Amino acid sequence: MLSRLRDLADQQLRSRPAEYDRVFGDLLALAGQYHWSAALENFADDFYTVACPHCGAEVTIAIGDYGFYSAIRDWDRGDVERRELLPTQVEELPDPGRWMHATAVRDRQQRIAEGIRYLFGRAECPTCASVFSVADAYTSANLPPALETA
Repeated sequence: MLSRLRDLADQQLRSRPAEYDRVFGDLLALAGQYHWSAALENFADDFYTVACPHCGAEVTIAIGDYGFYSAIRDWDRGDVERRELLPTQVEELPDPGRWMHATAVRDRQQRIAEGIRYLFGRAECPTCASVFSVADAYTSANLPPALETA
């Protein structure tokens, strides 16, 4: 039954529906990628908050029209201490990023495909200057422990 629902969602994506983002999120959830289904939109102005795995600083990750950067968010000054994100090369994308990217490319969703490269890329912590995986930091904070995959 679940396999059939995944096939139907994937078939609908191929038709490039107006609500592509929602259907893509549904497909991610059906594939067990609950944390990504809840997080991904269209990368127009997506912001994620993660903890630096090295120093614990709260780091804002921006992916979209405002830029592709990591920063410290200040209530009064906005995003300060910005550092450019380092996107992952397509051939180096790990799963599920590789599958997500391939699906977006197949469906001619270039903004989503490009955003996935940054989401699975690397960020520099503005506080301690360590470099970490955005996807790993987001996953460790948002994937329920019972659903963690090896």
